[in-house]
Amino acid sequence: MFRMEGPILLALLCIFIRFTSSKISSNAETHIYSYKSEIHSPGNEHLHGLIKGHVLVNSRVIGSRRKPSGTTGSAHRLLLHILLELEGSQIPLQGLVLRGESGLVERIYLPASYNSSNIRINFLKSVAGVFNYHHLFVPGVEYDASGKCRTFYGEVEIPGVTKVMVIDKQKVACKPIGQPVDAGIWSVSSIFKGISTTSSWVRYNIERETGLLVKATTHEQQSITVPMNEGATGGNDMKIDGLQELELIKESSSERKRIMEKLQSFVKTTQSNDLMTMAVQLLGGPFTIQHLALSIPPQSASVGCGIQSAAFIMETLDSPKVGLNVNTLKELLNKFKKATEDPARVSSAHAALQLIRFLRCLSSNQASIQTLAATLELIPSTQREISRQLDSKWYNQLTDIVIDCGTELCLELLRQRIVKVTQLADLEKVGSAAPREVLPVRNYLINNLWPSVAHISNPSINILRELAAICFHSLPSMEKIFRVADGSSENPFNCLLATSSLMSHFKGNYVEERLVLNKYEETLGNYITIGSKVFNDDILSRHKLLAGFAAAEKLRLPSLSEPIISVVKNPQVPSVIRAVGLKSLGNLDFDRDSKKTDTVIDILTKFIDSTTPGPYFTSADDEMILKFGAFSVLLNLDISAPEIAKIISKFATKKQWSLMASCRRLVDSWCENELLSESACRCIRYGDMVSDSKEKCYPGLGAGWSGLSGTTSAGEVNLIRGDIFDNRPYLLSDYALQWSTGAHGEIRTSNLAISLIDSDGEAKLMSFNIYGSQMESLLGKGDSGANPWLSVGFSLFHGSVPPTQVFSGGMTEIINILFNAPSEPTPFYSATRLPIDVRQYLPSSSGWILKNDLLGIVSIELSGALSSSLLSQSGTALVRTRAALVVENSLNLLFPENQHIPVVSAVSGAGTAARFDFLIHMEVGGMPEAICMHLQRSRLTPLMRWIGKFEDSPILSNRTSILQPLPKSVNEANDNYKLVQYLRVPPVSFHLGPLNAGRCRKIGITNEWN
Repeated sequence: MFRMEGPILLALLCIFIRFTSSKISSNAETHIYSYKSEIHSPGNEHLHGLIKGHVLVNSRVIGSRRKPSGTTGSAHRLLLHILLELEGSQIPLQGLVLRGESGLVERIYLPASYNSSNIRINFLKSVAGVFNYHHLFVPGVEYDASGKCRTFYGEVEIPGVTKVMVIDKQKVACKPIGQPVDAGIWSVSSIFKGISTTSSWVRYNIERETGLLVKATTHEQQSITVPMNEGATGGNDMKIDGLQELELIKESSSERKRIMEKLQSFVKTTQSNDLMTMAVQLLGGPFTIQHLALSIPPQSASVGCGIQSAAFIMETLDSPKVGLNVNTLKELLNKFKKATEDPARVSSAHAALQLIRFLRCLSSNQASIQTLAATLELIPSTQREISRQLDSKWYNQLTDIVIDCGTELCLELLRQRIVKVTQLADLEKVGSAAPREVLPVRNYLINNLWPSVAHISNPSINILRELAAICFHSLPSMEKIFRVADGSSENPFNCLLATSSLMSHFKGNYVEERLVLNKYEETLGNYITIGSKVFNDDILSRHKLLAGFAAAEKLRLPSLSEPIISVVKNPQVPSVIRAVGLKSLGNLDFDRDSKKTDTVIDILTKFIDSTTPGPYFTSADDEMILKFGAFSVLLNLDISAPEIAKIISKFATKKQWSLMASCRRLVDSWCENELLSESACRCIRYGDMVSDSKEKCYPGLGAGWSGLSGTTSAGEVNLIRGDIFDNRPYLLSDYALQWSTGAHGEIRTSNLAISLIDSDGEAKLMSFNIYGSQMESLLGKGDSGANPWLSVGFSLFHGSVPPTQVFSGGMTEIINILFNAPSEPTPFYSATRLPIDVRQYLPSSSGWILKNDLLGIVSIELSGALSSSLLSQSGTALVRTRAALVVENSLNLLFPENQHIPVVSAVSGAGTAARFDFLIHMEVGGMPEAICMHLQRSRLTPLMRWIGKFEDSPILSNRTSILQPLPKSVNEANDNYKLVQYLRVPPVSFHLGPLNAGRCRKIGITNEWN
């Protein structure tokens, strides 16, 4: 039972005054404590540390601090000279601890000879932290070995104990003070960071009469979890218990006498009252001033194995701690190659994760780069060699793994591969001058290698500058090649979009960053700006605009709003392309330039108010898609609810029912997902007052339900949004499908986005974008001389492939596509990505430091198929996604660099492999009502959990756990892992909204392929 009342506080104050007064009368008091610090993880007996010793505390009262007003405080400060004698050590650690008037530790003085590699200093700091408590036991914020914590005190009533106060201090919401350079979150989203919780408390036993600390026991429990199931419980959470004890040794004890004799020579005296002079004399020389936060010792690269390789001590491959050569590396890589042959499986994804971890253990020096380049054969030297690599899936996967590795070594290998493949692509030769063998190399460079660059999670400004230089130098040649090769499927601007994704990691706050950013800003401005020039509506011009918009969306520079708006307002540009520009405009970061926000709002408001036909629109179809896009941007810019209602009311007044209904659907979707406040939603829908501003909305005929405007969705924008919920494993995803059709039901735009959701937000997983122009001509409607086209784009995590034209022409081309389309699922995209990448160091109150690595890898394969009938003018398209996810959480204690012990790690992991089928059935004659969609997780889905405890040799080449296969059945164990769970989750179909369900029932289509 905790209790803290006024009389107790008064008694404690009297004790403290009497305690400090007694210290003033005597120069110093000396007390000796027994000491123990221990840490262990239940179920992981190898993850254990224990250290014992003795602590001598020599306390002095020094002058009270002067207040800013010049008055002297009533309480005095204490200077504690602490000697920590650890078992097995000859010389004790020592430091001076300055306690302020409140009793809290202000700073610690350590001998200048101590360096950060001596991890034993942390035990001295943890002992000093024991004396970091408020004399009056007042709750507040305190700083100690755990970091910055909220603290609460309470007295514990123990029957029969009267001479000793028992006080418990609880520490909550602790945040470590500082983290090393190699710590951080490199995941694709901050929601992929794992969960780390700490429960910490200290029990103090203090003599009531003297205020002397008799005993202090620190308890701490840390829990590290990957939330793969509801409530974040189960076999993948790791618990670590810490304990630290200080207990006063009686003066009459022979043990005290022995320790005193051993440490007496280290106890210095001083007659000075100056704090700096006292520190020099008591510590025997120069000193440094530090806080109580624990120090992280430097590690060698082969032990650190982190993405920030510059933070570690560099080693060569033939150093004693690495011991690797070409033959050893080749043997290892052959094992990994065999283990990763079949993609989108738990076993292959798990092997790829371990290869990433291994590559991060190698130092970035020229010798290592050359040796690894020769071993991996990642840098081809001849056309024959690159042709052989293109025929092998291994080199695509290996390139992904090198990108996921992300260290300076790996990124240098990637840079060299891009340089060499660019040379072998021979971009200077165009048309008939280009040899036939360079065509697949160019296709690989543009469509595979450059898009994968966007997934670099930790680029340095140097690698960005190098890659940007290669891209900008290649762009004119790639554009020329594309112009000559009419009908080519490559998008020559893929490198610009990929490197723009890397540029988005930088804010331009430094000169080097600003120079590179200015180059991108200038290039994109030139790509997007049309001005008074006549727009040539060809495939290259469209690709350039679409790539420019996508890159602008990555950089989010508000300065790009002007060239984007110039395209949006240009009626020569296809309305679908202008709509994409509006989408990009809505994603710019106008917080960087608030003046731009007002300008854009004013321009778009006038744009929406303009007439049709007029300066911006030539048809009602153009007006529909563009005014809806402008309305979406205004919503993103947080215009007020009355302004939203006013725009919708204008659409109703002009009898633009389809436009009004589309905008109302968008507002309803925002309201359902709480993107607008409840008060704003009522205001827009029903004309209520906005509670916070007292303004009133006037939606006019736009009030009520958005579905009242008509019975057909032709010529409207349709929205479907919902959740995809899987309980085992626990995954909550959000999908949003938005598509617009023309007046004749033809497809104009379609966007499907899938995001993962948790309490901290959402992370975009993937999206598909389809844009079509003049497709009504294929239905025998509209302009018979039109040239319809269709473009498709795709994004996964950070990477994007800008929309690439997949169709252009008439019915002949349509028939040709239908005959050549695969009737069975055929892979068209595969990748291995590392969306979860976290390293953190967890300090404990008992002085131990834990290194925690959380890595999660996804192996994904996309396949497509088409089943169609010219007779019935109907068809079903399938996009099949096979994906394997493996997440591993590893934990190990840090030990001194010179201590030759195995690297002991405890591992908890989980994995699953699933197949998702997305089917779209269309009947051309009944469009847009005759479209039905299905999404299902087909087949039984395995869900696995495992734990591991293994010891790694301090010599990298001797580690037997570099490739660690998983057991094949539950409760089976091998040298490294034990499989603790193996489930098979039944298939599930996901609900895509009542409107879609009604259409599917009407058409009579099942949710199974074939």
